[in-house]
Amino acid sequence: MAHDETVFEPDAAWTRALEKYGAATHLAVELYGRDEHLILGPVHRTPLFELLAPGHHTLSMFAACVRRCLTQTAGASPIVVEQRHRFAVIGSSLALNGEVVGAAVAAYVLTAFPDEHAVRRLAIECGVPFTTLWQQIRAELPLTRARLNVYGELLQVLCNALLSENVRARQHERAATRLAAADQAKDDFLAMLSHELRNPLGAIQIAAQIIRLGRASQTAIQNATKIVDRQVKHVARLLDDLLDVSRITRGRIGLRKSSVHMATSVAHAVQTSRALIEAQGHSLTISLPEEPIWLEADATRLEQILTNLLDNAAKYTPPKGHIAVMASREENDVVLRVRDTGLGISPEMLPRVFDLFAQADPSLAHSQGGLGIGLTLVQKLTELHGGTVTVHSEGLGRGTEVVVRLPLGTPSQMPGAPVTERRSRSRHVLVIEDNPDAREMLRTTLEVDGHRVEVAEDGPQGVAMARSSRPDVVLVDIGLPGLNGYEVAKQVRALFGRQVRLIAVTGYGRPEDRRRTEEAGFDTHLTKPVSSERIAEALEGG
Repeated sequence: MAHDETVFEPDAAWTRALEKYGAATHLAVELYGRDEHLILGPVHRTPLFELLAPGHHTLSMFAACVRRCLTQTAGASPIVVEQRHRFAVIGSSLALNGEVVGAAVAAYVLTAFPDEHAVRRLAIECGVPFTTLWQQIRAELPLTRARLNVYGELLQVLCNALLSENVRARQHERAATRLAAADQAKDDFLAMLSHELRNPLGAIQIAAQIIRLGRASQTAIQNATKIVDRQVKHVARLLDDLLDVSRITRGRIGLRKSSVHMATSVAHAVQTSRALIEAQGHSLTISLPEEPIWLEADATRLEQILTNLLDNAAKYTPPKGHIAVMASREENDVVLRVRDTGLGISPEMLPRVFDLFAQADPSLAHSQGGLGIGLTLVQKLTELHGGTVTVHSEGLGRGTEVVVRLPLGTPSQMPGAPVTERRSRSRHVLVIEDNPDAREMLRTTLEVDGHRVEVAEDGPQGVAMARSSRPDVVLVDIGLPGLNGYEVAKQVRALFGRQVRLIAVTGYGRPEDRRRTEEAGFDTHLTKPVSSERIAEALEGG
């Protein structure tokens, strides 16, 4: 538990309540923490307390009472009465969730009229004039043991109620703070997402205008085409990363493990990130062991880990920086390091680098952008593989090193012969898509590849055209008007059985969405945006 001040946080409410208790009982009250130090009081200083206060700890009654309160066992009475010289101190232990966290004491109580000799001895011990002390004692009334217990129980109930209310108030404050922080994080994330989507969409819009107008040079048109392709892939990766984080957080993602050659995964990740690295003018060095390193891993997810690390290094390193990728074998693990000469991470930020949407500088004006999900995804995917990931930085401006440690695997099969490129034969394809732009782009892509294409705008029209023309392949959007894609698939299957190949082309890409398309009778599920290469593979049964 935290320090006593953070448990009690005595405020005006405590003081007012204890003042009323003191006025009703004619006692002064003090509050002590678990380490026996005074944290509040004395409240309602009585004349007798004022007389004995300079030396009241000399009596050791307070200390003994507090100590007994703090060491109370579960079966003992929570009320403690410490007596000496016919004076008493009443105490009560204070508890939270069954744990004693402090003590409240009230004093002084006269239990019987002392004789003159005892008062003289007490005056000497406390360093007060005998006459003054004697007069004050003669003005006090002794209390019975039963009354002492009543005062103790009242003190216990009052202070524990104050403590519970204090804790509840602090819990509400913390909850409100967390909700405010979460709301701010949501707003920051949506702003970052808008920023990250508008940048590629802006580039795509300009590139499309260049291509449409046709007044630019052939080289400019080719460059514009490459920009569209690159930015569409960038947006698709953003969406995939967001979906992956959601799936992993909910425990709804699995790995398809196989023997993966480390060098191959590094090469593929570098190829994916090369455009960003080169655009920033960074130099890149790769250092891998000469002997092959094999992992038992999901090749796609492993490349996703490496690509995120490379992209982060490229984004958060000022232009013309250096990025190094190193891999080594350490006992039964492979250790991969991605090091950069970039912005570095402050000591305050280091513990939070794996938090979702965490960014050292979330300013939208910052050129790096990013959604703050890259390292979260890296950590989750690494842990799914049974590995660990750590981040090291000597501070701002000192670069960053990310270390991924994964268990070694064994090569279950040697790499086979290279697969020759397949050339797809011409097919009769029916496209059922309600979005005009998507429908025309699919038609154009398929016709360029030599296929005969028909298109339908909704579910009922698509089923009617399929019935009349018997296509070889049907590409179906799921969110169709009239009949949704699942119903279209069921009706086409009822008409032609397995003689027609059904391909779902949809923006829904969750595992449950893929399961639903399979149950509806689809052969393949493609998630938008989808490349022409992937469509060609699907037509061939890939």
